[in-house]
Amino acid sequence: MSLDTDMLTAVLRVFVYLGTILAAGSVLFAHTFPHAARQVKPVIVRQVQLGAAIILLIESVRYVFFQLAISGGDWNLAFSPDMRWMAFEMPNGQAALLRIVGVLLVLLAAVKTNAIAALGAVLAMTSYALEGHTAGTSQPLWVSAVLLAHIASVHWWIGGLWPLAAVTVNASTLDTSDTVDLFGRLAVPVVAIVIIAGAAVFGSLVGWRVEPTDAYQRLIFAKLTGVAIILSLAAYNKLSLTRMIEERPIVATARLRQSIRLEWMFAFLVLVLTGFVTTTTPGMSQ
Repeated sequence: MSLDTDMLTAVLRVFVYLGTILAAGSVLFAHTFPHAARQVKPVIVRQVQLGAAIILLIESVRYVFFQLAISGGDWNLAFSPDMRWMAFEMPNGQAALLRIVGVLLVLLAAVKTNAIAALGAVLAMTSYALEGHTAGTSQPLWVSAVLLAHIASVHWWIGGLWPLAAVTVNASTLDTSDTVDLFGRLAVPVVAIVIIAGAAVFGSLVGWRVEPTDAYQRLIFAKLTGVAIILSLAAYNKLSLTRMIEERPIVATARLRQSIRLEWMFAFLVLVLTGFVTTTTPGMSQ
């Protein structure tokens, strides 16, 4: 692919990640913190709606982009009866369909049935196993399983930040303290899964060899830098701000919201790097 094509592919991919994190992450937060979720239900509904809108828009753009790419830019050929469904015969297209079904189920169930929302979240997250570097037949099955654990953990962690910030505004001091404390305690094993599973997938893809000149590996190391910054902010939240909430609730919750905004900013930067990782083949030294 050309540089411009790679750039567009990566940018669209970033927003696919963002969409499923918002939609599926809302469901994971609601199931983990049901009491807090009821207190910030409007925020969760808005997050689901935003995530679903992003997926529906971006996957539509990706479909058009793919069809034009395989038809040499000929609109008539791209959407002719013989060609218009070509995208959905490919793994990327099948993953996109699964994602769309998933977020629509989450959207449908945002104010209704939890079981339907949970199914939608699972479908949206599972879609990533159908495409990308780990979907090749040369990769063992455990790589896809570990990737899904990594993806689910990221969705829980990052997708829960917006509702968590809303809790600090809408809930009582006691409820805020309890929710933030529980989020911090659960985040420890979740983040461990993110790091260990991510490292295992990375090692499998690069043959367990570190190559500083490899463009793919350099992007991964840049991602790790972003993750390290997010972890530092999360540690500050847990070790300092959580303890301060009951003693100085106004100051602590204001600082916590600011810290969460910073976490989201760096999380988005990590998603941007992840988008470019998907357009870079492991082993391409520069």
